Amino acid sequence: METLPALGVQLMRLAELRGVDANSMACRAAVPEPVITSVLDGGEPDPSLLRRLAPVLGLHASDVFVIAGQQVPDDLAPLDATAAGDPGSLSWSLTHLPRAVPELQQFVRSLPQQRRPQGPSTPTPPYQKYPNNADGLVVRLLHNRNLSWLGAAKYLYGLGRRDVLSASTIGAIGHGRKPLTSDLLAGFASFLDISSRDLSALTGIDLTGNRPPAHPDAAEAAELIWNARRLTSGQLQQVRSRAHAIRHERAEELRPQLRCHCPGSP
Repeated sequence: METLPALGVQLMRLAELRGVDANSMACRAAVPEPVITSVLDGGEPDPSLLRRLAPVLGLHASDVFVIAGQQVPDDLAPLDATAAGDPGSLSWSLTHLPRAVPELQQFVRSLPQQRRPQGPSTPTPPYQKYPNNADGLVVRLLHNRNLSWLGAAKYLYGLGRRDVLSASTIGAIGHGRKPLTSDLLAGFASFLDISSRDLSALTGIDLTGNRPPAHPDAAEAAELIWNARRLTSGQLQQVRSRAHAIRHERAEELRPQLRCHCPGSP
């Protein structure tokens, strides 16, 4: 797989999609134009500049750090590293609880913001170190949403991608052992909360004609995943409990209807 283009090239592609040039980027980021042109010419961006560029590009600040190949700062990283993969446990609601995702999203928003757990930052495990190519970038973006390989596979399944069934498949994509096709990238776009055209610009993979899986909850699922990254493992357990409660409530609502259709029902 080809190495990703330099960050300056990627930023310029994103800027062109938005109809802005270096001068406009500098004005909107409130930095001198030479600071922007230096990065576009291949210079290493300062972390403070990456934060300023995020709203200019309409991207999450932590994603800009991932795209730049820099360590995501603690204050922008998922809140609880021990909860990695937990958001994936909510994916079954896409398959089994039609239109429940907006309700879960509202519940997630209602949960108070907890303090970040104390202690040293957890180093990136060796199996999550990916090559500097499109495949690795996409899987790093998944991890930035506190999604493990298995969690990502579950969401693809919930959104209608029945061909990606295992954690090892996502890992194989990240390490270049399975091709990141335009069809797969469109599937990831459906819950990464990054537009297909931006992912195409970043990866160099043409998504023309490829549409994300049609699912009524796709947009809400992407937002749910993003908001869930601010929760602790304990809070995510509350969300899972709420999802199971919704399932029980709906089953109870359907029970009278099922009895009415049974042979011999009065």
